[in-house]
Amino acid sequence: LMLDLLGVRTAYDFTQLSKNWVQKKMTITGVRTWQELQGFSCIPMETAPSPKQNICTSRSFGQLLTGIEPIEEAVANFAARCGAKLRRQKSCAGVITVFLQTNYFRPDLPQYSKSVTLHLPTATSSNIELIKFACIGLTRLYHKGYHFKKAGVIVSEIVPEANVQPSLFDTTDWAKHNRLMKALDKVNNSYGKETLRVAKQGFGRKWKLKQERLTPCYTTKLSDIISIE
Repeated sequence: LMLDLLGVRTAYDFTQLSKNWVQKKMTITGVRTWQELQGFSCIPMETAPSPKQNICTSRSFGQLLTGIEPIEEAVANFAARCGAKLRRQKSCAGVITVFLQTNYFRPDLPQYSKSVTLHLPTATSSNIELIKFACIGLTRLYHKGYHFKKAGVIVSEIVPEANVQPSLFDTTDWAKHNRLMKALDKVNNSYGKETLRVAKQGFGRKWKLKQERLTPCYTTKLSDIISIE
């Protein structure tokens, strides 16, 4: 509004303002923008995004779920996706949080929303370890008698994989885990995500989102190719 009152309508108009006025009225951020428009580089360009400090994977289920088995399958898949994201940025997580909630748009049903946070013995990006602790968290959260709508997994306290300090009493063969995850990622990158998976991820997928409105894969799936008679 301030610039509009001064008749500043374009970037060129902004460059015609004095530097002292911009600094006084728009602080250092405005000055940097003014200088950039004048052709002086003063805002560093990020060539690659910085590693995330926490990663969340969550979904609403395609139908309300009451049993723990399909929810556990969903949580295992969410944990695996967090692991894949960690490995892509060459990081490991030291904390995992699992949350579970009902549908608040159904006042006719009992409501429940809770989360649990677990500190991992050693920071990791292994799907096997993340799924194991995610399922432990779920067993602490789950209660019968509710119709659950959504669940999710959050990993935090993320550190570079090169800086991971194993626990003194940790007997896990992390070198084996690393080799296994590299093989898993190679297969999934070549043949499609989740082609190779941990058994806990299952194949039932009762939790999956409804897909009746999914756009057909006209260019990648033979059964979806348009046929003209």
